[in-house]
Amino acid sequence: MMVGAQAWRWTVLAGLVLAGGCVDPTEILNPEFVDNLGRGSGNVASLPGDAPGLAVFVENQTTRWIGVTVSYRDGDGNARSYTQVVGAGERTGQMLVCQIQEITLGNVSDLGAVGAVVYLSDPATGSLADSPFVEVEPFGLLLRSGVNYECGDGVDFIVRPSPNTASGYQTYARLRTN
Repeated sequence: MMVGAQAWRWTVLAGLVLAGGCVDPTEILNPEFVDNLGRGSGNVASLPGDAPGLAVFVENQTTRWIGVTVSYRDGDGNARSYTQVVGAGERTGQMLVCQIQEITLGNVSDLGAVGAVVYLSDPATGSLADSPFVEVEPFGLLLRSGVNYECGDGVDFIVRPSPNTASGYQTYARLRTN
């Protein structure tokens, strides 16, 4: 609790700062401190060596856990992939260092490969490795650099319920330009 003299000093100091035109705290505070608060220009994560990246997100719009395999071809033409398990209603992401020539769900070399599964049990009841699952129909599209996205953009792969498929689920892609 401030005593009258302390409150008066802080009021005068605040008035002088505002009267001097310093209404933006980034002008009078340590820039590193402001960056840590997320107010400065340095609040964006960077990759090693400031390499450009492609932000890849997986969004689960179902009421069950899902497993998704993201497959891509790197700048050297090598096929790479990773799998993410995502809880109901959650979203997770990963930044891939460019150049990413192509990307899809499943397998960049086989567009008929399944890229997403929907688990029929909750991981709280045991391991998902032994859980029954439904295979979602293949995404079937190959997204290409320079056509569908550029380095610095983002790709969101979405799994959601669908009355139009045999599995009852469908995968979509949302492209975000930077």
